[in-house]
Amino acid sequence: MVSRERGMVTAETAVLAPFALVVGLLLVWVVSLGVTQVRLVDAAREGARVAARGEDPDAARSAAERVGPDHASVELDESDGVVTVTVSAESGPPVPFLRRMGRHELEATAVAAVEDP
Repeated sequence: MVSRERGMVTAETAVLAPFALVVGLLLVWVVSLGVTQVRLVDAAREGARVAARGEDPDAARSAAERVGPDHASVELDESDGVVTVTVSAESGPPVPFLRRMGRHELEATAVAAVEDP
C-alpha cells in the first residue's frame, strides 16, 4: 500500500520557503534600522562633544560625518551657550523587490553645553 501523504513535507516546504525568506529579509532590515539608529546617536553625540569643546563647526561636522552612516546629513545649531547637533539618514529594505515598502528617515539629536575655554 502506498501512502497518500508521501511528498507532503516537500510540498509544504515549497509553499512556505518564500514566506520564510521574506520574513528573514524583513528581520535583517529591522536589525539594520537599529544599527543605523545607534550610529546616528553616536554621530550626534560625537559632533556635540567636539562643538562643545569650542572647536570649529566644520570639525564638529566632520567628526559627526566620520562616525555616522554613509550619506548622513549633519546640522549644527549653537545658541545661548548650548550646541545642538542633529544627524539624519535614510534607510531602506536590503533587497530591491522590498523597496516598495519605502525608505525611512532616521534621526538623532544630541545637546551639549559649550565649555569655557
